[in-house]
Amino acid sequence: MTSEKRNNVLESFLRCFPYLAIAVSPSKSRLTVENVTSSMITTEEATGSHLFKIKGHSIQKLSGRGHFLKSATFMVGGYNWHLMYYPNGDDCGNSIYLCLKSSQKEGNVRASWSFTVLNQNGRQLLQSRTSDIVTFNSRVNRVGLRGHTSPVFGSWDLKDDCVVLKCTVTVVKESFVDSSNPIVMPPSKVQQQLGHLLRTGYEADVTFEVDGEIFGGHKCIIHARSHVFSEKYFGLTKEKFDTKIRIKEMKAPVFKALLHFIYNDSFSGFKKMKGNDEKQDSGLLTQELMAVADRYGLERLRIMCEKILSHGIDISNVVSLLSFAESHSYNHLKASCLKFLASPDTFGAVVETEQFQYLVRCHPLILKELLEKRDCK
Repeated sequence: MTSEKRNNVLESFLRCFPYLAIAVSPSKSRLTVENVTSSMITTEEATGSHLFKIKGHSIQKLSGRGHFLKSATFMVGGYNWHLMYYPNGDDCGNSIYLCLKSSQKEGNVRASWSFTVLNQNGRQLLQSRTSDIVTFNSRVNRVGLRGHTSPVFGSWDLKDDCVVLKCTVTVVKESFVDSSNPIVMPPSKVQQQLGHLLRTGYEADVTFEVDGEIFGGHKCIIHARSHVFSEKYFGLTKEKFDTKIRIKEMKAPVFKALLHFIYNDSFSGFKKMKGNDEKQDSGLLTQELMAVADRYGLERLRIMCEKILSHGIDISNVVSLLSFAESHSYNHLKASCLKFLASPDTFGAVVETEQFQYLVRCHPLILKELLEKRDCK
């Protein structure tokens, strides 16, 4: 084969197979085809923050060098972490450490972190730099940020002698993917699709009348989400072709939120209603929805409501929420109310009210639990 013909053959081959590397051995005039493979590394990050509030900071500083405070455990990137704070620094001159929980030290965990110092009102007092990516393992289970020591905290006028440390952790995860045939998993759209069914009423086979408002629904979806609700309204004793059901046990906004959760698996709270009508108060509606969720076996919705109520406790509603929690045995909400009441400022403002006195008469053990909690402080 002449040189010209050989070159023509090579050019034709390259046009047909551009992904192959081709080499020719001049000495033997032999065509060698090398298959080129490839791989790709995808780097993913998971970021989360934790607020570590320290009340009575000046008292903690009296404990001397080496004394430390430990935060609650928090999770970021599938791993449990906690903070260690030395009010007077440690022997290395550091005050704040990020620690990987000891039970999860198998293998390497790569992460970076930073912290922000806030006062009681949330005003930023100090922002650290973000650390380099650090590898945590069985030998290295905690890392401090150098150059940030606690004596600098004393130069600020801290409101109510309170410091809030906000720690932001970013966990780095890596996974190898064969780029020759990558499979990209699209996100699930089940919630959006079911929510679209609710909004459009497409193929709805049942309607509910609540406080004069009409809501459409699908029996099969409602049955799958709450057997208790289904048995009550679609049970064997009901007419097979009864497609209109009147519900008298709840308000229209509560039923609307219930349906929204059944189809969307979410609840973010009631929007603030116009006017001062107590029946439209978002807190009372959330209490009613929580009781309804409990009644119909929707535990996830019940916990969502309990969290919203727990985070919204103030002087104006703590007594009513405590009464509600005690009557329904909602222990988490009750504990949050007692913790709020145990504060000296709150206790003095609430304990003498007629509402609180009535609560104690109905639930006499409440006062005992509250006093025990105050004694522990």
